[in-house]
Amino acid sequence: MSEQEPIVNNSWLKNMISAKWFVWTRDIVLLAVVFLGITAWQQRDMLEADGSVYIEQQNMVSLNGEVVPLLATDKPNLVYFFAPWCQICALSIGNLDYLNSDEINIVVVALDYTTKEEVAEFVNTHQVKSEVLMGNLEIKQAFSVQGYPSYYLIDKDQKVVSSSYGYSTALGLKLREAFGK
Repeated sequence: MSEQEPIVNNSWLKNMISAKWFVWTRDIVLLAVVFLGITAWQQRDMLEADGSVYIEQQNMVSLNGEVVPLLATDKPNLVYFFAPWCQICALSIGNLDYLNSDEINIVVVALDYTTKEEVAEFVNTHQVKSEVLMGNLEIKQAFSVQGYPSYYLIDKDQKVVSSSYGYSTALGLKLREAFGK
């Protein structure tokens, strides 16, 4: 018996695999650049997150009527701003439950609401476990909140070290928790 010629030329197959990997890599890099560009554009008006912005401690009124400080001073704070009519907030607020409240203070602030009852309904519907603070125009302006949800990670020294706008996954929040200390 004579040895048969291979049906597929090995160099052709290697070239095809190499070309597919090139196209996939190119598409992934392009998608990442577009994503990062959109993210940077969305965050353009947020507070600087380089540690140069100091947040003054202030008291706020919670949903249940108690006066409480905005920030904890013994650990970092993740301040999450939401509006009760925001659909992205409805999808993302549950991801806060994945954070370790022993490591990071989770501060949930309602903004752009019509009534206290509207906020209470949102909180009950989405089973928000964190205490919810009732924000106002002053706090919205102080944090340069342009859209919802907006997140700020504030270190123990009350300096802004990270900011984000829009939906964040539980993993994204955990990474902020881990790297924002």
